[in-house]
Amino acid sequence: MTDSQNFSVGTAKAEAGKWTTGTLTLGHFPDGPITTPVNIACGGKPGPVLWVQSAIHGTEIGGALGILKLFKELDLSQMSGAIVGIMAANPGAFRGYTRNTPLDGENMNRLFPGDPDGPHSRQSANVLFQTAMEVADAVIDTHSGGDGAVVPFYGLYWDDGSPASKTSAKLARAVGSPVVWRSGDDWLKGAMFVNVTLRGKPAVIVECGGGGAMPEEHIDNFRGAVKGVAQTLGILPGEAPTFPKYTEVTECELVFNRQGGYFLPKAEVGDIVEKGTVIAEIMDVYGNIVEEIRSPNGPAYLAALIRPYYPVYSGSMCAECNLVVSR
Repeated sequence: MTDSQNFSVGTAKAEAGKWTTGTLTLGHFPDGPITTPVNIACGGKPGPVLWVQSAIHGTEIGGALGILKLFKELDLSQMSGAIVGIMAANPGAFRGYTRNTPLDGENMNRLFPGDPDGPHSRQSANVLFQTAMEVADAVIDTHSGGDGAVVPFYGLYWDDGSPASKTSAKLARAVGSPVVWRSGDDWLKGAMFVNVTLRGKPAVIVECGGGGAMPEEHIDNFRGAVKGVAQTLGILPGEAPTFPKYTEVTECELVFNRQGGYFLPKAEVGDIVEKGTVIAEIMDVYGNIVEEIRSPNGPAYLAALIRPYYPVYSGSMCAECNLVVSR
């Protein structure tokens, strides 16, 4: 376990009972470093270190706002351990306000553990990953639907039966949502939370919101999720809110459209629908409905939908449908 009162993340150095700041260099422009801002809230007593990151997809900023809201409320004298806030895990995507890295077009959250000798995004992913593995006892990666999609509020962990996975399941149930995604999906194997878990440390994703909006409720959800996980780890006093029963979902089928036009949802994220249910339509630029989008599985939890009236091209990933295994 890292000495929670004596560690550094880039230029940010933990100090007992203090909120400190700095930057972590993830790469280099031709004229200088590419850095992410770092906040460290260090308790007056030793304990675990929780790593929380935001904006690995640059338009998904709710996690960073939740971190700041929580940090402003903390009584550091009552903390046992530290919380590291990585505010822009993909600095280029954050500055360009894009999902993927502008320099190479890559989705960084499909590239972990990264490669120190690879292309730009793989190098940045490797620095982020190695730094987190050196200092953190647990990891939260925060996400949303960004500008073009909407997701409900839920926790997600990698379900492989390992000790780290079992602890991750406990943390996913502490984020403040009654919905938990137990993932074993192949398309997520390059995600950071998966690779952290595979190397023996618990990790979860927290999803909430999107659609180009940032209501205070969503910021509060992220704040509460970080607080709940920190309470479960023993970093913060008190007990995380839990539910007597959880909706558990698993295998996710990604849904793609064939026709271009405007996306018209016929269901809402968080709905549970039967296989074959029409969840959206595509309307062309002349007002004609040219395609119905149906759930490919069921009962299916709608874990993501493109936002209403968003223009889509053929082959857009327009929905995530997760098989419901208990509720």
